Order: sequence, then structure tokens, then C-alpha cells
Amino acid sequence: MSKQQDTQDDDNHSGYNKDNLAGRFNDELEGRWSAIQQDYRKQYPNITEEDVTYRTGEFDLMTEKIAKRTNRSRDQIADEIKNWKP
Repeated sequence: MSKQQDTQDDDNHSGYNKDNLAGRFNDELEGRWSAIQQDYRKQYPNITEEDVTYRTGEFDLMTEKIAKRTNRSRDQIADEIKNWKP
């Protein structure tokens, strides 16, 4: 069996779902965002209301807008939200 097949088999075992893991991460990040949004926007006044308005399930799009507005990557934005200190 190839290494790629081993990896695919590992991903398919019971209880593992990449989408579920990503969803949980986004839920945690979204909850964190709710708690820090006002402080975050004070730190970055160039972020607009439109940048931070999002629909359920579109939190990733919001982080992408912030990333573009602040000339950073979406991963940098996610890390900053996750580790934000008031």
C-alpha cells in the first residue's frame, strides 16, 4: 500500500471528518470574534462595517475581507483573532 493510500485510509476512519474539524475551528473562531470585535476594530479603524458583516456559514469570507483590507493572509487574521489580548 502506498503512503498516499495510508493517509487516505487514516482520513476515512470512523469519527474523522475534515469538514467537521474545519467547522468546529470556525465556530470557535467565530465565537472569539464576537467577544473581541469592538477592540479589534479599534485597533484597525480602516476595517469597514461591510468588511465585518457576514451571513451564517460565511465567517471565512469575512476573514478574507479583513485580510485584504489589512494586507495580510487569512491565516494571520485567524491567528490574531484566536490569540487576541484585550
